[in-house]
Amino acid sequence: MAAYLAYMTERLVWIKRVLKPTASLYLHCDSTAGHYLKIVLDVIFGVQGYRNEIVWKRTWAHNDPKRFGRITDAIYYYNVSNRYVWNTQYAEYSDEYIQKFYRFEDERGRYRLVTLTGPKVSAGDSGSTWRGYSPTTSGRSWSVPKRIVRNLGGDEALSWSIKQRLDLLDEHDYIYWPPKGNVPQFKQYLHEMPGAPVQNLWTDIDRLSPQSKERLGYPTQKPLALLDRIIRASSNPGDVVFDPFCGCASTIEAASRLDRKWLGIDITIHAIKRVARARLQDRLHLVQDNDYVIDGLPQNWEGAHELWNQDPYQFQKWCVEQVEGFVNVKKTADDGIDGRIYFDMPGEDVLQCMALEVKGGGNLSITHVRSLNSVLQFENIQMAGLISLREPSKRQMKNFKQTMALAGDVEIGGKTYPKMQMLTVIEILEGARFNMPSPAGRSDTGYDSDLWNAPQSQ
Repeated sequence: MAAYLAYMTERLVWIKRVLKPTASLYLHCDSTAGHYLKIVLDVIFGVQGYRNEIVWKRTWAHNDPKRFGRITDAIYYYNVSNRYVWNTQYAEYSDEYIQKFYRFEDERGRYRLVTLTGPKVSAGDSGSTWRGYSPTTSGRSWSVPKRIVRNLGGDEALSWSIKQRLDLLDEHDYIYWPPKGNVPQFKQYLHEMPGAPVQNLWTDIDRLSPQSKERLGYPTQKPLALLDRIIRASSNPGDVVFDPFCGCASTIEAASRLDRKWLGIDITIHAIKRVARARLQDRLHLVQDNDYVIDGLPQNWEGAHELWNQDPYQFQKWCVEQVEGFVNVKKTADDGIDGRIYFDMPGEDVLQCMALEVKGGGNLSITHVRSLNSVLQFENIQMAGLISLREPSKRQMKNFKQTMALAGDVEIGGKTYPKMQMLTVIEILEGARFNMPSPAGRSDTGYDSDLWNAPQSQ
């Protein structure tokens, strides 16, 4: 927990530094660390920046042994300054609410009766007598709905006197006069109301179901409806939405659909290169380098070498995914099988694979080739591929090819493929790929959740 809080604190400090004074921050978490993160946020954004703890009821039932079921998460909402953007959000009225309060109906539709006065006495225009009734007798003053006045008389009507505005409402049958007494009431029509203002308890947005069309299989994927509400509330069209943990790009999709500009960052190459990019292409029909750019991925050998120096595991993931492979779930650093490329094989009920080993640092030797050959012998796989950051010498390459040739070939679908193959990073950057059947696992969304968590055997 201490390591996680240190990790989040460092990132929240940098997030605060790049946010505009008009910006807002929403941080989603569960009960495990929420109370700790609240303190961190108070320190970084200031207690005065705190606006809400939103409780999101993300599921309807949860069986937690020997405790109350945990069905809510927290979303902490902060502002950088008092100049923040705010757009009130509304939710649909429930049927029970409509039946209880909108009990009347006329040719215009269903309506409820509400008072035309507000608290406090006023000696000015809002305390004047209209058609025999003075609100000051009840310790109140006139409160005329501006939205309806504007709809009926335009912006100019907002500058009229209280009596003129009340006359306008009465003329258009928005005022109800009771049979007894002289206290007028306003006819608030259901179809003219935006809905119920959203409060800090959100029960109307469920988590993604396994059958949802949105679902990509990404572990922490959020529903678009959740992000849609947040983005609408705290930004306007043309504003920038920034997600520093963008994962499968749900925030990016929601922002794009709402005509916002966006930036997304993720620490994993898999999320950016395979999931986010595929989502932008398949769901939003955006074209890389035309509608958006991806920065931070190696574009040349120097970039690949720098990635290896920074994080060998991320380098391995980048290499595996460049050749349409899937990274092993178990995190390793240049030790053992680093990934697999799955493919269909006629006559087999399950997918077959090519095992991949990535070598980044140190000198590549014939020992590595022989080791990969052992994997081919004992792992019950069809093919094996070696990816090297370093360029072998001509003599080394000759020895490698001779040793690999000893493994023989495999026939798949009437075609013959070498069982053992090798590619260098430079060759991959130039577009070379392993000689094998077409890789499996790319669905219509560009992301197959089952293969992403593919088992370590066929």
